[in-house]
Amino acid sequence: MIRISKHQIQKSLLYVSAFILILILFLLLFRNLLFSFYLHKKIDRFNKAYQADLCIKQTRITGLASAMMTGITLGPVKGDTLLKVDSAFVEVNIWKLLTGKLVIRNVEVMNSFLTLVRKDTLTNYLFLLHDRKERTESESRLRNLDYAEATNRLSGFIFNRIPQAMRIRNLTVSGRTDRHTVKLQVEQFILDDHRFKTPVRVQEEDSEATWWVGGQLDNHDHLVEFMIWSADSIKMPIPYLKYKWNACVRFDSLRFNLVERKNRKDRTNLYGTIAVTGLELNHEKIAATTVAFDNLGITFAVNVGSDFIELDSVSRVIINKLDFHPYIRYRPGPEKQITLRIDKPEFPAQDLFSSLPRGLFTNLEGMKVKGNLTWYLHFFVDLSLPDALQFETELRRQGFSVISYGSTDPAMISGPFLYTAYEKGLPVRVFMVGPENPDFRPLDRISPFLQVSVLCSEDGGFYQHRGFLPDAFRESIITNIKERRFVRGGSTITMQLVKNVFLNRNKTIARKLEEALLVWLIENQGLCTKDRMLEVYLNIIEWGPLIYGANEAARFYFTKDASRLTLAESIFLASIIPRPKWFRYSFDESRHLNESQKEFYRLVSEKMLAKGWITLKDYEQLIPDVELKGPAKLILRKTDLVPADSLSLIEEMNE
Repeated sequence: MIRISKHQIQKSLLYVSAFILILILFLLLFRNLLFSFYLHKKIDRFNKAYQADLCIKQTRITGLASAMMTGITLGPVKGDTLLKVDSAFVEVNIWKLLTGKLVIRNVEVMNSFLTLVRKDTLTNYLFLLHDRKERTESESRLRNLDYAEATNRLSGFIFNRIPQAMRIRNLTVSGRTDRHTVKLQVEQFILDDHRFKTPVRVQEEDSEATWWVGGQLDNHDHLVEFMIWSADSIKMPIPYLKYKWNACVRFDSLRFNLVERKNRKDRTNLYGTIAVTGLELNHEKIAATTVAFDNLGITFAVNVGSDFIELDSVSRVIINKLDFHPYIRYRPGPEKQITLRIDKPEFPAQDLFSSLPRGLFTNLEGMKVKGNLTWYLHFFVDLSLPDALQFETELRRQGFSVISYGSTDPAMISGPFLYTAYEKGLPVRVFMVGPENPDFRPLDRISPFLQVSVLCSEDGGFYQHRGFLPDAFRESIITNIKERRFVRGGSTITMQLVKNVFLNRNKTIARKLEEALLVWLIENQGLCTKDRMLEVYLNIIEWGPLIYGANEAARFYFTKDASRLTLAESIFLASIIPRPKWFRYSFDESRHLNESQKEFYRLVSEKMLAKGWITLKDYEQLIPDVELKGPAKLILRKTDLVPADSLSLIEEMNE
């Protein structure tokens, strides 16, 4: 057994201490050389990986854990400079650094310029998105990604790099395209005790404004909060949107905060708020006029698990006076699943109509109601099994009644009214829907064959539903998922009627939402009988180039009155409702109906027979062909080919 004396232990400790001291002295003496060598090695690897040109002219260690760098530039190998910094001072937490964590304590930056440049398809910033490893390897990791762990790692990486103190002087961020420039300038940004407040000057072409930006960045509590408001007490337009998308977005103030909590090992929780006051939106795809929200916001609680991301139902969405608690869950794999639930308990009905954003629902603005409403929505889809999609929704009434309508009275369709037909958002014809119009036909003077043909092809449950067919919506969503594009809608005759009578034909978000509310009012308040709705529909819908209503269509195609249409002629007219200007594609070169039309005839007639809308004799004597006799035959051309999507009508009938 070997005995180690006390003297030997002391001697060994002395040697170890001396070695550590010499090592420390060596590091102190050669720290600049070692740091420069390490930094330039990292820079070389970065430049090779991203085809970049990162350069730091001079580096110098100024303390035990701080460094000064000057002459920093970054850009692609071939292209404009992305970043230029005169000098930057960085101090890190030495104790955290000894444990392998990079935690920044203090940052000071002087004269920095970030310039984003785009010329046609060439940019000076997209090079940063290049993968450093093979994409197949990264995709493999993504499939097996633990989302809670990844979120926790990402937040740790970000918050550890938020300094406890920061001072930035003379910061300029600009974006340039071939014909447009946006510039943001900050004279001085100071982060002290986790808080900041600074003015930002925003320049876009000839316009200039000043924003105030304030908030806090707390790396210890994993908290981010900021607020933006105008220094001039005017609404702040978000730059670049007008140039890029011809959109205008303005607001009075914007507030955002986010805090991360990890209450369980397998779950990361994110809590926060996004609130906007005085928001105004203007874009042709949203509405024809400016849309205004007094208050818009969400208080959110997001749970990130190992294989899912969900918006918890404790989250609250506020739209003016209206609020609700949505639940959304997204499971990326192995099969993508999406869940959406909203259950709004009983609330004053006036809150709904008072909260409609100005400019979004022009026909309903100023509407006064009484009573209460409840609303629920349930949606679930497994994208690998679209046929099992679940969709349910209903807006229920409790003592609901209308005190006064807004700018439009939906009950006007019960009597004669002036109708304006639109094409591409522009009015093309105006005519009376009533006895004053010689082409108007009451329902009892329209061929029963045409009535049932249109019902069968457009809305078989018209006399049973209240404006909406959830099953039709469900089937249309399933079809669109399978096709991976929008190929089928779920509109009922009531919805088509409202769209044509009260709304322009622009395909905007506003139009679809307003359409749904008007349909609900007409059907649930009994503002118009079903017979009258069908009568108006058949007298106003488009049936060809500037051909509106059943009687004009009967004369245009067959030189007869709408009351005398045969079963074959009626089915033909029903078949062209979705694409009335394409009627000539229904015929082959010999001017007979093509095969796809004959299949449509079979499906429609079988449904009519099954519903008892035609007799067996009508069905057996039906010949799937028509002869054009009116002006329509002059438009028919032998060279016309059948478009590929002409079969979509048959596919819809098969559903």
